[in-house]
Amino acid sequence: MKSVEPLKNSKVPIVQIDPSLEKYRNETLFPKKLAKANEHLKTAKLPDRKGK
Repeated sequence: MKSVEPLKNSKVPIVQIDPSLEKYRNETLFPKKLAKANEHLKTAKLPDRKGK
C-alpha cells in the first residue's frame, strides 16, 4: 500500500476501471440520443475567428 503523500503530489489521476464495464464496449447504449447529437453536429457551425 502506498502512502497518501506521493498520491497527493502526483499529477496523474489515480483511477481503476471496473472490468465488468467491458460488456458495454461495442454496444450503443442510447441510439436515439446519439442520432440526435450527430444530427446537431452536422448542422453546427463554428464562430468566425476574431483574430483573422
